[in-house]
Amino acid sequence: MSDTFYQKLTAIRHHIHQHPEVSEKEYNTTRFIKEQLQNIGIEPLDYPLKTGVIAEIGHGYPIIALREDIDALPIFEKTGLAYASDNGAMHACGHDFHQTSLLGAAERLKQQEATLKGTVRLIFQVAEENFQGGHQVIAAGGIEGVSAIVGYHNNPHLKPGQIGLRSGAIMAGVEQFAVTVKGISAHAARPDLGVDTVLVITTIINNLQSIVSRTISPFQSAVLSVTHIDVGNTWN
Repeated sequence: MSDTFYQKLTAIRHHIHQHPEVSEKEYNTTRFIKEQLQNIGIEPLDYPLKTGVIAEIGHGYPIIALREDIDALPIFEKTGLAYASDNGAMHACGHDFHQTSLLGAAERLKQQEATLKGTVRLIFQVAEENFQGGHQVIAAGGIEGVSAIVGYHNNPHLKPGQIGLRSGAIMAGVEQFAVTVKGISAHAARPDLGVDTVLVITTIINNLQSIVSRTISPFQSAVLSVTHIDVGNTWN
């Protein structure tokens, strides 16, 4: 990679990182990606998507898709970076890097378009964080005709220059659940007069972990996480 190309990609990543947008609100991000693609001679395709971009390089079959995600999380950034976000959202999962890497790959592939034996479809997917974007791309026809798709994500545990590859799924899918526990109010000094929802909830959480450890085959991958608990606001 030349210094000029590296510096260009660095500037792109810093811009994206500084202007994050949350799931299904990636309007400026979409415009920026389209502009970057058009600057290197790639015209975005007209798919019925509110946000996100799909484009192609080459012609004919097979069609191989490269997919990455563009949304950010509703987290206030406190990194102190010169290009830190100040709009209440943050690319805390590296989606700024994902976009940059696919834009970089697009430029390199465009330069070699005449030698490609088939088509490379570029998918800048929206709404990965709320698990809706993949469904939207599929519903819009974004993977029709695709023979294979490479979906990728950064992994901070790998060293620079290393990549990890495998067929099939590599990360857990998203399935949400919510549980409402109803108890009976009582003073903390007389818990015997009520039904303590905190005790009930913590007991449920501890036992939920046995679903993975005792009902899933050790030859299968599974993870179950409880990520939010709301049990009131009194300290007594």
